[in-house]
Amino acid sequence: MVKAVKRPGQKTDKDPPIFSQEYFLQNQADLVSSACLIIISGLLFNSTRAFSAKFCTVQHNTTNLTDPDTKPLYSVGRADFCMVLFYTLMCIAVHAVENEYFWEKIGRRLHLSKTRMSEFMAQGSTMPFHLAIVAGGVYVFIQENVLLNLSNIWEVTPTDEMPLLVKFYWILVISFVVHQYPEMYFMRVKSEEMPNRIIGYTAYLVPVIGAYLTGLVYPATIVLAFHCTTEVLKALSDVIESSGKDELARPLYRLWSVSFIISRNVIAVLTVVTFFKLRSKIPDEVTPIRFFTCSLVLVVLLAMQLYLGWKFVQTVLSWRHQAKEVELAQKKADNFWQQRKEANKEAKKMRAEKRAAKENEVKED
Repeated sequence: MVKAVKRPGQKTDKDPPIFSQEYFLQNQADLVSSACLIIISGLLFNSTRAFSAKFCTVQHNTTNLTDPDTKPLYSVGRADFCMVLFYTLMCIAVHAVENEYFWEKIGRRLHLSKTRMSEFMAQGSTMPFHLAIVAGGVYVFIQENVLLNLSNIWEVTPTDEMPLLVKFYWILVISFVVHQYPEMYFMRVKSEEMPNRIIGYTAYLVPVIGAYLTGLVYPATIVLAFHCTTEVLKALSDVIESSGKDELARPLYRLWSVSFIISRNVIAVLTVVTFFKLRSKIPDEVTPIRFFTCSLVLVVLLAMQLYLGWKFVQTVLSWRHQAKEVELAQKKADNFWQQRKEANKEAKKMRAEKRAAKENEVKED
């Protein structure tokens, strides 16, 4: 059971009223994990096993189950919504436990301010999820013998059926993106920050769901690996900067800038190549309607890369502007103290001259 922690603004150590907002915020991990446990417990009973299995296990098997040599394949279906709901709850529970037992403790030891603490936890808590997406994508490609033969993905793209690992991986990815919406409430995100975050999460969710529904899962897995690698570097840089270690954060920001540019170019090239590969399959392997839906997803993905590139340019320009302002302020401060030193020297010189004049007067008398 996750221990309730005294939150900022909570004046007493008494437990909040049941079903109050503070009650849900303090006990989110317990409540969500209890709901997941109830669903999993349904697998123990014959009467509820089929219902619980829709939430926990991969559904819509399209292969002949009587043939043991046939590799099971799965298609997209309505039961995927139940899986996304269940694993979204799992992500919320994991996120809450991670914050409670790791990031909050580190933030307290570092004695961070409220603003830095918020940035520290927001970036740090998502970094393990992005690492898991990258590692999961590599693992799936290794298990499916695709990593060393990436050219083979064009033969099965777009696909109506996918192996168990591929489908489960994409369910988890969608669940991670979806869980970020309620996580804004649990993380107490300010109301003025919510619109920008909702736009960002939606821009992330639309291409992911589009790639899953249209069968572009194999090239999209490569896209996710490159994108999440840059997100890990950005989150790590922000975490180190929020902890007050700017000198260590600067080289990481440079590394993130380089990886960001490389990732955007690789994703853009991969998007264009996928488009022409699909176009070459019309009308024998891909119907015009299927090509249109896939092309729409690719256009959205390419537009997203252009938008992210534009935001990156704005960020770099703002960094340069801030650096110039800091440099100018430093020069003004140096000039101020230099003038103070010169004024002090002049004052000392004048006092010495007055002292010498008085001594001469005393000698003459």
